[in-house]
Amino acid sequence: MAASQRLNASVEALAALGAKLRLRSENMEGDPRVRRLLQEVVRSIDPKLLDGLNPEQEATALGFIQAFFRQAVDLLENPARAPGWVYADPLVLQAQGKASFLVVRAIEALAAQKPDLGETLKRPGAFLDVGTGVGWLAIEAARSWPAMKVVGIDPWEPALKIARANVAESGVADRIELRSQGVQQLQDCEAYSLVWLAGPFLPPEVVDVALERSRNALAPGGWLVFGLYTQPPDPLGQALTTLRVVRSGGHPWTANEIESRLGALEFEQIEVSALRPPVLMVVGKRPEK
Repeated sequence: MAASQRLNASVEALAALGAKLRLRSENMEGDPRVRRLLQEVVRSIDPKLLDGLNPEQEATALGFIQAFFRQAVDLLENPARAPGWVYADPLVLQAQGKASFLVVRAIEALAAQKPDLGETLKRPGAFLDVGTGVGWLAIEAARSWPAMKVVGIDPWEPALKIARANVAESGVADRIELRSQGVQQLQDCEAYSLVWLAGPFLPPEVVDVALERSRNALAPGGWLVFGLYTQPPDPLGQALTTLRVVRSGGHPWTANEIESRLGALEFEQIEVSALRPPVLMVVGKRPEK
């Protein structure tokens, strides 16, 4: 009971933060007493926690919180189910997808430090989003890099159904193509300037094929970005991150393991970037011909 009470404080604090973000982002009135107490909780976490946040940042944070809670409930109610990304709940899918804004921001931060990557993103080309889910990463990529066409592939039809609706309302639908396809079936050759692989969702038996197909799909001089979660410094955080990955059907790859695989495929300029936690990226460039 002591351990449960100690952990419950973190659960309730995260719920209070999410509630505060919802009140702000959705312009809810709410009971003034509850609003005041929510503000007190947030101040207790960090007095400046929400200062200066723009709507996109608020939506990203709220998306993470909502996705964490729904997936935690699934773990509690279905602890015996096999690992895999089997969520059909639109709230889980949308929340997880909206959190992918961080991926685009992380790639932008890396591009600011790597001029050749930055130039690639400015030129006409194509961006492949492997595991596009409900399409928010594809949409944000199309908005951020107007010269790019974006292709999103995913085998999970419940997510793609929502993605089609999201893309249709995005204002950039003319530059986004969605395919019901797993990365194992990817046959494109030298078609993309950048390929994004969502590492936490790739099973161990798929990753080598995914990397090889992605390399073939890249144009010479194109970039592969393999995403991972940043590992927390404490044992509990590490165990929870690994559980989240495995529960979602992925494998807890280390950055070194992915670096080694990219090296074996003759990628160049391989490096690890952790500019925008919790996104950790392993990046490599396909050699020019």
